[in-house]
Amino acid sequence: MRYVVCILLSLAFVSATAYAGDAKPGELTDPTEILKRADAACKAVKTVKYDLAFEVLGADAARSPKTAATVLVSGFAYNSPEKFYIDMKITEPGASERPWFTAGGDGDMFFAVDHDAKKAYEDIDPQVVGSFGDRIRRFALMVEFLVGEPFRDEINGKSREFTGSEVINGEDCYVVHVVYATEREQSAVWYFSKKDFLPRRRVDEYPRPNAQPFRQQKTVANLDVHPKLDEDAFKLKLPEGYAKTDDFAP
Repeated sequence: MRYVVCILLSLAFVSATAYAGDAKPGELTDPTEILKRADAACKAVKTVKYDLAFEVLGADAARSPKTAATVLVSGFAYNSPEKFYIDMKITEPGASERPWFTAGGDGDMFFAVDHDAKKAYEDIDPQVVGSFGDRIRRFALMVEFLVGEPFRDEINGKSREFTGSEVINGEDCYVVHVVYATEREQSAVWYFSKKDFLPRRRVDEYPRPNAQPFRQQKTVANLDVHPKLDEDAFKLKLPEGYAKTDDFAP
């Protein structure tokens, strides 16, 4: 029995050593420390530009949309960006065409452009963007770049685990798995750049009774936290031949 125990302890030591060896000298392995540094890094962001790809993973992917967005946002208030300019294309399940819209606002005027209909909607009311607003919130925003306490829920979650490293769009990242302190124990896998601790990917997992969890992924590319802004960066730029109205977008 003692011999078997020694073998098991040796194997455990080798396994732990191999796991720790995934981190290079000077790199972090404490998931809470990584999350705290990510929290501080995101708090320092005032304006950010990035490309974001959204997709559902697993068996649900075939009946879910995929999106590709270019996002410019600044500030956050009332659960929305204060200023934004977002260009998005959506691939619906089974469709060959990709609906394309642009939405934005500079804090005074807000707009949405339906490029397929060649129609723009603009008004002082942010609700003028209509259903495009919901698509922005679901498919285009990485809100951790904007909110006051970006990773409070992750730091105070039920559990945190460092699972190694992975390269995302050329960026070497720490990978941290978080189980949130929610009733259904939602979880997420976060990928933080080792260079600046800003997130490059998140994979959310939502448990479902008697079914595989629902999983969705947001991946960030071409991240710029110091974008050069034109004076009209958040204003409507009406393409030639498009109609404009102050009606609300559908």
